[in-house]
Amino acid sequence: MSIIQSIQFLVCLNLFILGLSHFIRVNIWIDFFEYLSGIGNAGNIINALLALGMGSLILSFHFIWTWPIMLVTIYGLLLIIKAFLYFIFPSIGLRSVKNINNKSKKLRWVGFVMCILSIELFYSLYQEGAFTSI
Repeated sequence: MSIIQSIQFLVCLNLFILGLSHFIRVNIWIDFFEYLSGIGNAGNIINALLALGMGSLILSFHFIWTWPIMLVTIYGLLLIIKAFLYFIFPSIGLRSVKNINNKSKKLRWVGFVMCILSIELFYSLYQEGAFTSI
């Protein structure tokens, strides 16, 4: 498996597990975001650091613009943009985690989309033969 395929696989795993938990266990995410909201700027920094870490890792090794694997690059880019906005404009980050109880349906839909993207990217890896050498 190449480095690019390894990054794709990392994203597949993360999207699937995070997406499934958003869909099935939405209450743990509500608790987490309420906690982040409750600790104010420190919660915003935690949220931004999580996005920055994953986004930096993805973009450092995966800058590809062909379909469908460009979805990995776009995901990494969106995480970097999120981190940038939350660090530079903390009010945006704080607003995103406020009143999370009203957003449980949105969290479930986000989880569903994450799982679908994960399956699509995994299938693309399978089609490329990424798992033949494992």
